[in-house]
Amino acid sequence: MFVMFMKSETKEVPTFQKISFQEACERTHELEHQYRQQGKIASIDFRVLNEENQELYAGMYQLGSHFAINLLDHIQKQLSQMKINPKQEAIKQSFLEKLYHEVPYRLHPEAIEFPEEEEAESTLTPGTPSKGGYTSKLSRLHRKMIYGGSALSVLLLSIGCWTTVSASQQQSDEVMQLQQKLQEEEQLTKLYETALLGDTEKALQQFSQEKGKKSSPTQQEVYMNLLLEEKKYKEAVKVGGEKKVEDRLLEKGDVQSLKTFQESFPSSTGTFDVAYLEQRWEDVLSQKDVRMTEKRQRMKGYALLRTGKVEEAKKQVNHLQDERIHQKIKQYEQVQQEIKDLQKRIEEEQQKDPKDESKIQSLTEEKKKKERTLNSI
Repeated sequence: MFVMFMKSETKEVPTFQKISFQEACERTHELEHQYRQQGKIASIDFRVLNEENQELYAGMYQLGSHFAINLLDHIQKQLSQMKINPKQEAIKQSFLEKLYHEVPYRLHPEAIEFPEEEEAESTLTPGTPSKGGYTSKLSRLHRKMIYGGSALSVLLLSIGCWTTVSASQQQSDEVMQLQQKLQEEEQLTKLYETALLGDTEKALQQFSQEKGKKSSPTQQEVYMNLLLEEKKYKEAVKVGGEKKVEDRLLEKGDVQSLKTFQESFPSSTGTFDVAYLEQRWEDVLSQKDVRMTEKRQRMKGYALLRTGKVEEAKKQVNHLQDERIHQKIKQYEQVQQEIKDLQKRIEEEQQKDPKDESKIQSLTEEKKKKERTLNSI
């Protein structure tokens, strides 16, 4: 089986490149561990394909969220949460067995030691490291709120390839709908192949020829992304709309692309995005009429934090279920208070007679380190 990442908030996960399921698990396993240690979170949209490039599964993985340890663990957990009938259960189990056979045992969730979840949640405070670095930072309630609300699209489209499904099962309405969906996706997978072979222009031409026909949201998404890769922003706007293109360029985090897009489609939202990526915090906060999304709300909260407006930052992100920004605010407050305490101690030492210059020097150096920490949060 293979995996194709369709959209990614991190450059460490390349998009529109078909890789083996094992390689995808290896990569997500490594990045999950790395992001947890760094306190980072990044979303990636992915698809699981079979050897015929038929789409078996589509979903969204949040690296660093502590929900799963790799792609295999993520899919297993998401499928376990689905309410399915007995007919679909056989399909699910067959699919999972195939995935397990694709990767070595060391990448299986059960092969990695974890503290019991109940124990971890009752004894460890959020963000506390544990053996292996895989202790969940989110309570069960938080996980339900974050992951239960995410619109994960599961497309088990390889029913015809699985001998475990009986003929009578294939006649059900649900199976018929899935088979119809598979037929609709066949043309799209051919376009995937064309783009993956490096012939982006040919793929774009084929998409362009289909413009007069009814295309699926997935086809439009792929077409728009291919246009963006070729920096054909005006054409991309015709496909996905100005707002969607603007949001996608922000997700890619490419400042130059955003600036180029701004030349043809200027907006306060685009100016906001560019200022944020260039870390011009005052310019971020000065923008009016910004089209706010959850991501931009986090961005504004972070800009408020970096300008020392801690209470305003708290109000800005208070309603967001985002552990990362809340932890940053908590850390910022803590370091900020430590700096104030060090400054007070320095002033007290300077008033003493005689002064202890070595102690003052030591406290000053410690304060400088804290200030560097504050600037890096």
